[in-house]
Amino acid sequence: MPQTWENALSKYRYPDRGDGRLDLARFADAQKYRSRGWFEWSTDESNLANTQALELRFRELGPHNLEAWAEVVFWKLYTMGISRDKTTRQVLTSRIGADKLWQHCANYIEKPSLQSFRDFREKLFQQSVVATAATFPAFICPEKFPMVDKQVTEWARIEGAKHSYRAIAGPSLSCVPELDKGEVLRESHWAFVESWIEWCQFTASRLHDLTGSYWRARDVEMAVFTAQRSRDGLTLNPLV
Repeated sequence: MPQTWENALSKYRYPDRGDGRLDLARFADAQKYRSRGWFEWSTDESNLANTQALELRFRELGPHNLEAWAEVVFWKLYTMGISRDKTTRQVLTSRIGADKLWQHCANYIEKPSLQSFRDFREKLFQQSVVATAATFPAFICPEKFPMVDKQVTEWARIEGAKHSYRAIAGPSLSCVPELDKGEVLRESHWAFVESWIEWCQFTASRLHDLTGSYWRARDVEMAVFTAQRSRDGLTLNPLV
């Protein structure tokens, strides 16, 4: 039963299209920062291990370096061309220091709510979009926090009912929005975001019990992302 989840996680790639190469030096302004060791990280295969290495890099450097935050934004928006450069520049020119950003994100992690998330998000982005800001708690505390974006939302809309844990007194995905082509996940969809986080945490615990291997909420999300983006009809079996 859990083998489909293990298979999906092992096939995780981000970005999952193109030549598979991830190169932070593709940032338009990278040359300004490379002399200090930023925007040099690259890999020929954007697989699970290399993605986890980038997470670790951020946890080590993020508390005191705004450039580390900008690298993660560039990674998250890697396939979005001009938008990725614009948003990365926005972070690099932020007037708030990395230590303050880290603290605001830690406040959300310690006491998650829409208000604590918004207090953090507003330090980076004016618009009330969720996905890019939600990358940071997932990188800092992947045990408890998954990323959440349009891809996993679409999976939840189509497949979520099959993966309810009500039969074992667990959570279900709720308030799943149907996002149009040009629509993104916003703070107005917070009820779904909260249910997604709780569901990923429960699924991670369930997978641990079934496999004996340690699963993080972030790992659950990566398996879902892989299944949703699969060209081979990859499916995830319900765990009940």
